Amino acid sequence: MTLTQPLVAFGVTIVLILAIGYGGYKFLSIALEGKPSPLKTDRFEAGNIPTGEGRLWFPLQYYGYLLIYTTLEPIIVLLFLASSALTIQATYYLLFLVGALIIVLYPVINYAIRQINTISYWELRR
Repeated sequence: MTLTQPLVAFGVTIVLILAIGYGGYKFLSIALEGKPSPLKTDRFEAGNIPTGEGRLWFPLQYYGYLLIYTTLEPIIVLLFLASSALTIQATYYLLFLVGALIIVLYPVINYAIRQINTISYWELRR
């Protein structure tokens, strides 16, 4: 009985949040549905009519920097917490947590660095 109440409380809350979010998404996608036109889907470069083929629809050359920023920021925050920990045991725990994060996030950081070093993302397509 003691475990059932928290599970129901958290489970109902999570299900309600997901249902409200999905319902809002569906409502907005139906209410704001627009018809595509060439003017809407055409690319403009700084407000001007484009000349030649543009780079990409999604700026993939910045994707690696985004991955590095989003993976290193939590590690830096946890290191900041470790520096202000009051006890040695808490410091060891936070440093263990940071080490585990680095081990888990190493493949993501490695992939991000490979994305940054791909020169073809930085060139203009003609």
